[in-house]
Amino acid sequence: MNRFIRKAAVLLAAALVAVSAAACEKKEDDHDHGHNMAGINTPDGDYSDYAEKELKPESYDVPIFITFRSNLANDEEAAKVAEFYYAMSEKSVQYLEKSVQPDVLKAKLGSSTAEDYLSVQYDYIKDSVIGSDFKFKAVTIDGDAANDETLHYYDSLLANAAPDLKPTAKKVFKVNCLYDKGDGGQLSIAARLKEKGMNELEVAVYTIDGKPYIIF
Repeated sequence: MNRFIRKAAVLLAAALVAVSAAACEKKEDDHDHGHNMAGINTPDGDYSDYAEKELKPESYDVPIFITFRSNLANDEEAAKVAEFYYAMSEKSVQYLEKSVQPDVLKAKLGSSTAEDYLSVQYDYIKDSVIGSDFKFKAVTIDGDAANDETLHYYDSLLANAAPDLKPTAKKVFKVNCLYDKGDGGQLSIAARLKEKGMNELEVAVYTIDGKPYIIF
């Protein structure tokens, strides 16, 4: 059991708090969750794709607000990200299975159960990142984290799990989650990660057979 816990904690660190050295330079605190459009320049002066969108909980499946820009994600991709983090927050096997590509999830779990895996993930976030019980109440897609290194990593995960599947779109997002500590207040997980010298949250969404899936 201890071996499983150690292994799962390492997998979580790779999946949830992954990669980007450049991401550590981003300035964030508990009051800064918006998208700064300074420096964006469009040839035709149309900034509509860069305006922040919001999906409210009643518009899709899970009770989490989602904010994102259309140039980063579409509604279905954004909803899939919210389902994934809802699964982490609520230890929901249903939404873990709904959000993650099935072959990738099977490979990730190995001989473990989804229930055990989610329990270990929740405890890792609670004990190593946040320091208390939590519920994610909102998710923001803050930027594009796709580059040769990150795409190679997620491509490898998919290829090892399901070599015959060919994604038609590949996206890797920088993500932030707001969580409810239980006292009515909300805080930013990005701020907690920054305090602890950890990288920002990152999540991959690949479109396969016309449907978006989390790859982790």
